[in-house]
Amino acid sequence: MKNEKKILLGKKFGNNLIKKLYELDDVISVTIVGSFSKTYNIDKIGDLDVVVICKKITNKILTSSKNKIKKLKNKYPEINKKLKINNTFGPVKYDSKKNLVIHLMIYDIKGHTEHAIKSPFTCYDWQRSKWYKGKKLDEIFPVQNLYLRDFFEARRNINEYISDLQKNCISIRKYKIIKKNIILKKSNYKINSKNKGEFIFHIIYNLINNYNKFYVNKNIKISNKNFYKLFLKITNNDKTLLLKFLELRKQKINLKINNGDEYQNLIKKFLKYYNKFIKKIKTKFNTIIFLRHAKTFENKKIFLGQGNDPDIIKRPKLKSKDNFDVIFTSQLKRSISTAKNFRSKKLYVNKNLNEINYGKAEGLTIKEYEKKFPWKIKLWKNSIDTKFPQGENTKNVEQRIFYFIKNVILNKKNVSKKILVITHNVVLRCLIGYCCKIDLKNYFKLNIPHMEYFHFIIKNNNIFPNFKRKNLKKVLMKLYD
Repeated sequence: MKNEKKILLGKKFGNNLIKKLYELDDVISVTIVGSFSKTYNIDKIGDLDVVVICKKITNKILTSSKNKIKKLKNKYPEINKKLKINNTFGPVKYDSKKNLVIHLMIYDIKGHTEHAIKSPFTCYDWQRSKWYKGKKLDEIFPVQNLYLRDFFEARRNINEYISDLQKNCISIRKYKIIKKNIILKKSNYKINSKNKGEFIFHIIYNLINNYNKFYVNKNIKISNKNFYKLFLKITNNDKTLLLKFLELRKQKINLKINNGDEYQNLIKKFLKYYNKFIKKIKTKFNTIIFLRHAKTFENKKIFLGQGNDPDIIKRPKLKSKDNFDVIFTSQLKRSISTAKNFRSKKLYVNKNLNEINYGKAEGLTIKEYEKKFPWKIKLWKNSIDTKFPQGENTKNVEQRIFYFIKNVILNKKNVSKKILVITHNVVLRCLIGYCCKIDLKNYFKLNIPHMEYFHFIIKNNNIFPNFKRKNLKKVLMKLYD
């Protein structure tokens, strides 16, 4: 009964915390994330993490949000802890036995978008929370899924963890007001022994959890049983190391980590194992690159599909490593001409890579098409994927590209080769839209640049995205304006 009362108190406090912060002007989303969003028990958490998204960061929002939290805490004398507001960005921990630590993280829309691009592991985890008011975090800008390259390129990757531990600090970010401008400034926070223990647990737990999300391709929390299995797999069945981690985990659950220095060898050995494991994993996956052809002579805003067949304007600038075992291209001149600029042992033409067939709309502007086929525009506005007159619709193109992937890319004779696929705008919209779980009716909003590499890997006899996140941002931005 005592525990039930604490849970009810936690839920009530959390709900009111969200409500009060959402009342602030320009706030569009408030989400409670982390352990409190699952336990609801203030006595069982290290801190209470809350993410606030606003239209624009102002000093008023930064100040008012703190004042709202202070006033709310005063209404709960039964929470017998001193309030401490941590407004930094990073895994810094404070004494949570004596303090109610509110980890207040405020972003504007641009800041949240950049955070999703640079810290996909953190934002992907936050997206699981169902305790929010206003927009869900993935409605503002989502982490679609985790990519293999995130383990090497994202913020809070293994290299950043190693660097922090070597310097005996945690890299954090905090808002600074400089000449009336609010900027997010990076600094190093020196960690004490308690912080070190918390940080070591945080590193090991998240590295394993994140790898599991990547492997199963789902945003789920790993079970304890599977966590231990994966820990042993990564560490070559080092059971002594697992026992040491379980000792740390027990202290973490009971909020009794006092001497983090005794776990220095644990993290050192684990990171050595993990680094070797993830590098080995990287070599197991074959990479397929999809590419939109170079720019063409036909620059007018017309429907350019299979009917007109312009050539490319000029030879594209290539990277020094642009060598492929095989290149697949559409039947159209702009795609074949682009392919001829790459080095390859073999080049194959495949009709399934052709641009959409616009039928009678070929060569028309959107205004001319609307005038000639007004009922088709009406169907579009009602989100109906209608075919172009005597042509295709988006679903037809999607079916073509996945037929090609299943029967050509995943063919046994090709899966181990370095492959480049040169195709077209609508084809890539279908491929990327499907892989990013975007509604088919919104594929047309995707921006596919010419000559931009879109990396995929073959895993479990299927293809999965391995995009550069800064490139993906350019593709998706129109969806989240």
